Amino acid sequence: MKKLHILFALLFTLFTQQLFAQGCVAVRQMGGLNPLGTMSYNLSKGEMQAGASYRYFHSFRHYVGSKEQPYRQNTQGGFNADGTERGNAVNIYSHAVDFNFSYALTNRLQINVSVPYVHNERSQVLVTKTGGQVLINGESKTQTLEGTRYSVYAQGLGDIRLSGNYWVFDPKKATKGNLMLGLGVKLNTGSHSRMDDALKYDKPTNTFFTESAVMDQAIQPGDGGIGFSVEAQGFRELNKNIYGFANGYYLFNPRESNGTFKSAPKAGLEGYNVYASPDQYFARAGAMINVGKPKNITFSLAGRAEGIPAYDAIGGQVAYRRPGYVIAIEPGASYRIGKHTLSLFVPKNIYRNRIQSAADIADQNLQNAKITDPAKFVHVQGDAAFADYSINLSYSIRFGGAGHHAATNIIPM
Repeated sequence: MKKLHILFALLFTLFTQQLFAQGCVAVRQMGGLNPLGTMSYNLSKGEMQAGASYRYFHSFRHYVGSKEQPYRQNTQGGFNADGTERGNAVNIYSHAVDFNFSYALTNRLQINVSVPYVHNERSQVLVTKTGGQVLINGESKTQTLEGTRYSVYAQGLGDIRLSGNYWVFDPKKATKGNLMLGLGVKLNTGSHSRMDDALKYDKPTNTFFTESAVMDQAIQPGDGGIGFSVEAQGFRELNKNIYGFANGYYLFNPRESNGTFKSAPKAGLEGYNVYASPDQYFARAGAMINVGKPKNITFSLAGRAEGIPAYDAIGGQVAYRRPGYVIAIEPGASYRIGKHTLSLFVPKNIYRNRIQSAADIADQNLQNAKITDPAKFVHVQGDAAFADYSINLSYSIRFGGAGHHAATNIIPM
């Protein structure tokens, strides 16, 4: 019983942290509730579970496709001696806290709510060539701001998620493994149009100034869409105290765009300058082992993939997004005492890919339609910044209910 309790607590904890913003590829953090708790891998009828999870990452590695552009972080932006631009060095620092609650309607069916709060910072270099006398907010200065790094921020309530999960097999009988299926709704409670003061440069007048502007999609608390999700997670005993597990999630966001403008439209590409409300996906599989005399400590190792597709499964595609995905190796550990569970997971990204977006392909087709020589066709593909790793820390507690649980003690991931 203790073994299964820990396993499921672990599975649930991992699912609450399944999605996190990957820097410029803006995968939103969303959680389910941990179906596993402190006494068994399922919540008994009338039982509740509450918890909180924290995630942090710093994205700074720039990729076009799977090819890194290391000079972006080495040069820190600015210009070369010949006047050519080195490229901006964007850094994103993300802090997110999810407050999670679950309630068991029966021993097999539970409902969940996850309420996220985010605080994101986007730091970049002001890329412009200057020299001589300049105006800074109306005041004459002799200094240059070329290469100056500045930060903008977006914080607040994220997109709340409501979901329901059902155990396919009766937990009282399925003590060696089980499968949970779920459906959810993601609300558009998070702002997708947060504004902050950004440093700007007007080349014709050689003037620097600050201007309130809509923040980049990557740091917005929400995506502006109402979506629905499908999810599954399961586990199976492989050997004494060793369990295999897997979970997956897909968010369908039917809304084509959220109405927030990224930039002025380009002729022939109208609509691609408005931010999208993109689909998201997540998959994870691995193994865990319970250790310690009371079997209340669990270590796990998993592989995980998450990202944003170039095209949504449902709805229109004429909008701007930075699609891409990462593959990571995720070590983790959980500790249970009584009805309390504490978990730590640190996925390390081993592969990153900023794939072509619908906007990239539309721009590419538009340019190539004017070129008669196929040898001179252009390839258009934007870049994105990715993190090396993320830190995921969570805590949960169970209370209420009749206290009748499946005779196992697994913490699902």
